[in-house]
Amino acid sequence: MAQRDPGLEQRLVELEHELRGTLGVVAHELPVQSDAAGGRKAREGVAYRADHAFPAASTIKVFVLQALLEHAAAGRLGLDDERVLAPSDQVTGSGILKDLTPGRRYTLLDLARLMITISDNTATNMLIDALCVESVNTSIARHGWSKTHLAGLLQRPDLASAGDTRRSTTSPGDLADAFTRLWRGELLPPPLTAVARSIYRKQQRTDQLGRFLPYDAYSTETGEASLVIASKSGSPGPALPPRQPRCHHRGEGLAPGLRALRERSGGRGVTEHQVAGRVTAARRRDRPTASSATIRFGTQANQATTA
Repeated sequence: MAQRDPGLEQRLVELEHELRGTLGVVAHELPVQSDAAGGRKAREGVAYRADHAFPAASTIKVFVLQALLEHAAAGRLGLDDERVLAPSDQVTGSGILKDLTPGRRYTLLDLARLMITISDNTATNMLIDALCVESVNTSIARHGWSKTHLAGLLQRPDLASAGDTRRSTTSPGDLADAFTRLWRGELLPPPLTAVARSIYRKQQRTDQLGRFLPYDAYSTETGEASLVIASKSGSPGPALPPRQPRCHHRGEGLAPGLRALRERSGGRGVTEHQVAGRVTAARRRDRPTASSATIRFGTQANQATTA
């Protein structure tokens, strides 16, 4: 367990007051070995509002991917199984399938890649249809992610009951735990753990943290970079009720991500609209130890969430 960093936690309290919003953070390093096995101790970590339930937006897709890979592990679905894109599947928001020709077939694995790497809402709904909402929530409950809940298909208010304002939710603690256990190999068989890691490492929305780190997307793609960002982001649209968190980001990585947060969280020159920038952690190829970070914050005028 990472040691607490009271200084950083106090800075988060000050930042939250400064932004007049709600901030939640869980960040810690993942040592290669436990202390009992003779490995070095984890560096300082932070947990602030770890169990606060926030609207999940597209970070709920982390748990859809987990449920899909569990079904594959159990033999209930194959990642090569195909689904036909129907016009009724195409929904608004992020993604590319909404603009492509209906009637084409896509494997579940390709839908999962689209769901994570470009946050495709249509691909997500096709996966939820294949799994069913109850199955995803059963997976969530089995792992103890008590603040996380999938409310239903994305961008489909027509399917909600009259007056039903429920949203999918999650917490910094649940997201951090999911990524921590995934990177430790505790959630899935090794081959499917590798599949999940590969998908997250192909995340295309890496520009926010990449500005503060020696990160280059092209070098990462060609295998020449020393820094890899593995994450899941999301941004709910204006249909959300006012004052709801607006942006989420969740990532896996090294302490430099935490140091970047420490250095950049002073709020100097940061406007309310710029606060919506995403923060993830990162992992260096030449250093196997990783950290897990979940960050959320917002303002009254323009709520933002980062995980």
